[in-house]
Amino acid sequence: MSKSTELRDLPREIAPGVHWLGDCLKFLYGEATWHGHVSTYLIVGEDKTLLIDTGHPSHWDVVEAALDQILGDRPLDYVLPTHPEMPHAGNLPHLARRYPQLTIVGDTRDYHLYYPQLEAHLQPSAVGDEVDLGGRSVITLPAVWRDLPNTMWAYDTGARIMFVADGFSYSHHHLAGECALYSGELPAEPDLEQTVFLNERALFWTRHVDATHSEPDMAELFDRYPPALVAPAHGSVINTLDAMIPLLQAGMAESRKRTHLVEARWAPTAPTEDAS
Repeated sequence: MSKSTELRDLPREIAPGVHWLGDCLKFLYGEATWHGHVSTYLIVGEDKTLLIDTGHPSHWDVVEAALDQILGDRPLDYVLPTHPEMPHAGNLPHLARRYPQLTIVGDTRDYHLYYPQLEAHLQPSAVGDEVDLGGRSVITLPAVWRDLPNTMWAYDTGARIMFVADGFSYSHHHLAGECALYSGELPAEPDLEQTVFLNERALFWTRHVDATHSEPDMAELFDRYPPALVAPAHGSVINTLDAMIPLLQAGMAESRKRTHLVEARWAPTAPTEDAS
């Protein structure tokens, strides 16, 4: 696949009505300044709007400006934080102040402990629940590769995009000018070492569990909700799934091989309903 030489900035519309927002954390690694994605995604329906993840609080000004640019006079109606960690839920207070009628959906079982002032905004969702935005819906999915018990993935029926939180974090670390590139546009493909490094930090269980037990769950999810794109919170939007899935699986296997710990069995994810 040809590589893009065009420098892009976020926000980027990755499909009609779906916008890639957010910013990057910057850090020194060796002699280079590397970037780490903290992405969020805005889905605009005919009637309602929904934000997947909130972005990091240190990026609030960037996220707010992008929302204003895209939404104009429209409100943000829903936000779905994929799990209660700072890059995914940390801007909830800012969003609730900016959009007083905001509804927070997802597996919000413990969000009232983090943000008691937002309890009235919480609308707990179960796997398979659907948020109708008008002309498209967002369906909550089980997070097959997850880092917290209440992590949720999501699927946009309008553009067939799967939002996978910390899963698929294969290109989290990248250089300036690469922040808004798809996986197929990166100047160099991610390698096994990068995948191992990220899996061991974002999905620590890959050091202890034989992840091959999760592969049937992932295959079933892709069959039920076939994605045109996969949108992770940390890493480029993936438009090269055939190449990325084997690389991620190899990275998980390598993480466990290097740790040499006792095998643990994978806990299967809950079944889901077919996409309509």
